[in-house]
Amino acid sequence: MLSARNIAALGFMTFAMYLGAGNLIFPPFLGYQAGDNFLSAMTGFLLTGVGLPAMALVIVAWVRGSDNLTAALPKPLATSFWVMLFIVIGPAFAIPRTITVAYQFSVAPFMGEAGLIPFSIVFCIVAILFSLYPGKLVDTLGKWLTPVLLTILTTMAVVAIWHPTGLIESASGAYKTGAMAEGLTQGYMTMDALGSIGFGWVIFRAIEGMGVKEPKAIAKYTLIAALMYSSAMALVYVSLAYIGLTSADLGLNFANGGEILTAFTNYHFGVFGTMLLGLVLVLACLTTAIGVTTAGSEFYSHTFKRLTYRKSVIAIMVLSGLVANIGLTQLLKITLPAVVALHPIAIALLIMAPLRNQLSQKMTLATLTVALIFGCIDAAHILEAMPVQMNLFLEANLPLYHYYAGWILPTVITLVIGLIAQRLIGQRQALTKDY
Repeated sequence: MLSARNIAALGFMTFAMYLGAGNLIFPPFLGYQAGDNFLSAMTGFLLTGVGLPAMALVIVAWVRGSDNLTAALPKPLATSFWVMLFIVIGPAFAIPRTITVAYQFSVAPFMGEAGLIPFSIVFCIVAILFSLYPGKLVDTLGKWLTPVLLTILTTMAVVAIWHPTGLIESASGAYKTGAMAEGLTQGYMTMDALGSIGFGWVIFRAIEGMGVKEPKAIAKYTLIAALMYSSAMALVYVSLAYIGLTSADLGLNFANGGEILTAFTNYHFGVFGTMLLGLVLVLACLTTAIGVTTAGSEFYSHTFKRLTYRKSVIAIMVLSGLVANIGLTQLLKITLPAVVALHPIAIALLIMAPLRNQLSQKMTLATLTVALIFGCIDAAHILEAMPVQMNLFLEANLPLYHYYAGWILPTVITLVIGLIAQRLIGQRQALTKDY
């Protein structure tokens, strides 16, 4: 049995791994645009931005480990999926972005672009030092970094509530007529479900490192961590969105949530506010980078015997630092479609996990293939690369295409057909045996 303190630290660690810079920047802009439709927009955002990743963790606990999500696939295909996932949420996408965003909101206001290289070196060294000791990850994130981060965020939330900087205005953009649908879309676009199946590796190892070896107990504590993460993240999202909701008087035509948070902290705290926001974003980016690096290194060291955990950590962070300084903009153009296309596959794996004993390998592959095909269509839509005529056709004929989730219905239909076919085959085989 884990102590209450260790359970709390485990929940804080889980929360910290999710709370990246994007998670801090999205909600203020949602609140700013949603205006008087705030409640419905926020409800939609929480359902997909928090509920979907939490559900993913619950399913990971159910199947007793992230690796079991792909147990039904041929080993080369399963390994390829995990390698691709940890590349795109690691050195090819997520980690370099955490470095550049952390720099943009901390050092860049004082040094411009001149300090990115030394900042990246320091950031990567700190992330490596924390990541090298996965057994102490609960202590690092759960008992130190996260409490500091939450204290700062709580201070900002209290100030926003007691000293709002503007009245609530009318909704704008897509929030005028479809606030909840737009909130659902924005929450889905955080793509934290990808993080969930990756972080499952870390959470299971962390629980084992705390002396828990029984699979049922590990699953139980993973469920508790998911509940704590979702509760804390929901509170943070609502608080940050409220800052955006009441920030109309801080300026006009904010382009993103980062500008809103910068204006808010400058207004209430002056120069200290800029430093405060920088500290928040650096901590958020650092905790995410540590979590992703640890998850990827856990996978690589358990899958490829010649690649040790230490070597994986160093390689991931060195590559991330290079990408952040050399070609992040160009690489994002290549990797963003992969991230978008992987998301439907990951969710399809989660949906099929409870049904894995009822599906043959062929049916599983068919469902994932459909998810991939339509996921690529959604990726082209998000990147505005879809031909005009095709885009109009899909808008009119593919449900949820407008919300960048056109893959859902075809994938579910394929899965249902697979389940029915599998049951019919089973019944036919039973009749054959009887005769």
